[in-house]
Amino acid sequence: MTTSKGTIQGYNGIAAVDKEHQIIVEAQAFGSGQEQHTLKSILDGIRKRYRDTGIHDDILKSQVIVTADTGFSSEENNDYLRKENINAYIPDNKFRSRDKAFSKQKKKYGKRNQYNAKGQKKIIPASEFQIDAKNKICICPAGKSLWFVGESRPVKGKRKLVFEGNLTDCRSCQLKDQCMRNPSAADTREGHGRQVSITVTNGHTATDWMKRRIDSQEGKVIYGHRMSVVEPVFGNTGTNKGLNRFTLRGLDKVQGQWRMFCLVHNIEKLMNYGAIH
Repeated sequence: MTTSKGTIQGYNGIAAVDKEHQIIVEAQAFGSGQEQHTLKSILDGIRKRYRDTGIHDDILKSQVIVTADTGFSSEENNDYLRKENINAYIPDNKFRSRDKAFSKQKKKYGKRNQYNAKGQKKIIPASEFQIDAKNKICICPAGKSLWFVGESRPVKGKRKLVFEGNLTDCRSCQLKDQCMRNPSAADTREGHGRQVSITVTNGHTATDWMKRRIDSQEGKVIYGHRMSVVEPVFGNTGTNKGLNRFTLRGLDKVQGQWRMFCLVHNIEKLMNYGAIH
């Protein structure tokens, strides 16, 4: 499993939880730290489980609400959800910055662990540059114009614009040390000035569609319930049941261990609250 700390032999347990009773309706283990590719598999598992138990032929077609955290957000997943007409709310990793309710959060708390990061020099972010994507113009914090390097289209409906500062401007700039991770790169003729890139969309991508859903008042209310629905379940299996790591090797064995703990969680729910209809 590849993680931010390197590759380790490990697995990631994913669970889908019913809001009303906190019953786990689907559980799968994956040998990857990334979650984007697991969404379709989990949704297919939910469909199959509800169909096999005779509850519903296709529960996702009934417009049941599906929420997931930012780890499941991707253009591919959003495109799938839109095409399948699944009533889902999955925020991108910048949805808080668009919400006025959290406008003061970053200033008060800052980025987590920013002072503990090693090997990464903090520089003036691209957000401090004035970028006109339509006219392909970029002005740096020192008031100098960057030259337009080029444009690429990594995804349909998206454009990535790349700008670079002129060597003579960056070389003599008083903000050079704060703006460039390697200020000496501007001191030679073969070097480079500060580089900045921005990705813009035509407003019609699947991610744009999901952003409008999650940024709506209804979307904010719906997604606000996710924390109280699924996190207590992981707290129960991890803290109360002691499954803070998988103790077996091999996907089949780990899958069995994960589903066994999820089954115990569900049995406990039935024992405490009686039959669920």
